[in-house]
Amino acid sequence: MRTIFYLLAAIIVVGCHQPAETTLSVKSMQEDLSILWKSIKEMHPAYGMYTPVDSLQKVYEETARSINKPMSETDFISHVYPLLSHLRCGHTQFRHSAGYKNTKEPHLPFEVLVRDHHAWVTTHQTKELNTGDEIVSMNNTPVAEIINHGYDLYAGDGYNETFKELFLSEYDGFEDVCNKYYHWAPPYHISIRTKDGSLKNIQIDSSDNSTSSVTQADNDTSWIEAADLPLRFLKNSSTAWIEVKSYQYNDTIVFKDVFKQIHTKGIKTLIVDLRHNTGGDIRIAAKLLSYLADSAFHIISDIKSRIPNPAINHFEKYFDTSRTASFNEGFSPGDKEGNYYHINFKPILGDLLNIIAIDSIDHFNGKLFVLIDGATFSAGAHSATAIKAQCKSATFIGRETAGGEDGCSGGTIQHLTLPNTGVVVEFPWMRFVSVAKHPVFGHGVMPDYTVVYSAADIVNKTDLDIKKVLSLIH
Repeated sequence: MRTIFYLLAAIIVVGCHQPAETTLSVKSMQEDLSILWKSIKEMHPAYGMYTPVDSLQKVYEETARSINKPMSETDFISHVYPLLSHLRCGHTQFRHSAGYKNTKEPHLPFEVLVRDHHAWVTTHQTKELNTGDEIVSMNNTPVAEIINHGYDLYAGDGYNETFKELFLSEYDGFEDVCNKYYHWAPPYHISIRTKDGSLKNIQIDSSDNSTSSVTQADNDTSWIEAADLPLRFLKNSSTAWIEVKSYQYNDTIVFKDVFKQIHTKGIKTLIVDLRHNTGGDIRIAAKLLSYLADSAFHIISDIKSRIPNPAINHFEKYFDTSRTASFNEGFSPGDKEGNYYHINFKPILGDLLNIIAIDSIDHFNGKLFVLIDGATFSAGAHSATAIKAQCKSATFIGRETAGGEDGCSGGTIQHLTLPNTGVVVEFPWMRFVSVAKHPVFGHGVMPDYTVVYSAADIVNKTDLDIKKVLSLIH
């Protein structure tokens, strides 16, 4: 199962540039929208799961009506993205056409922290702003309205908001909305609420790096880093901290070395950092669980498809044939149950639907803390879910995971190339059902302790999640 890094790259490219002067015809866009919609209705795993089909149909019709004049490729994507967003599947995203050419768009002279439909200034390149100022409105548009439009520019799992808040904050998403939806250019007229509560109206232009805000890193010297491993040990303590950012093939070797050191040093408390773990190979996630689960475990409980064999569909010619071949090598159709069809692993991938044994040599048996956030996605979220269900000692710190606790659409992430515009849609073929015993439908894994960051924390790179863990340990 591939990583969400393609998603990050696609969104950043879409958001940071405008296409060349060429425009798409209404006919070509309407035909491609129809192909996309029909393919979604036929086989998308999330169709009708989180948004009723009649509501999706309404969004489709509204989208079709909005495409009534020639427009750029970026504008076409922006018009159709709300339809993908209403599917509520984080693995379904747009990518520009292969021949797309771009030029730079205006950069805002500040960055923001988005939370609960509010936005606060973090770093800035203008003396008119200060870290912690709350943006009330921009060009006479309330900031909540700007954020709501931003939510429609990225597809996420279920009803989760931490994922979209993170993209609006960390990946220039707020700037994307200003450029792609509103097409604003400097100067910008902004109403802010300062830290002392007073309202202030200002006008700012493009970035002035000479007035850039200063980042003061919160250097914590209480940890000792293990050589060449994503592992640290707390001084004068039996506590260790492992960072697991995504699942790569060599991680099986990394995990072996990490847990050997943890076992050798007699570590009693372990922090597993799944923040910004955007996924990867689910088999590697299972390897991590083999060191943590209380006993023999499952990493997922089922794989489903809406059609008997996803490789045989009415839109085969638009899908990437190499990805179809990869699906056929790793998966095979199974029996029908209700409205879904089971999908099985082929031996080449190993049978991850069966019970998996724990590591018999360096298994960790102490107290476990798990750090999660709005970028814990895909196989990363499956890991968090599996730990929650099968590690009794685990305590979760941070924010709701981006990936749904009940599972996600994934496995094979196809590329559906719309033939008239060349725009590519990241299109999952299957649904991976999690091992959660009582998931909150449409939401990710919720932390036992929610940690809230301020704009100053972001600028100073203060790790409040780790501080929370240490307070609980002590």
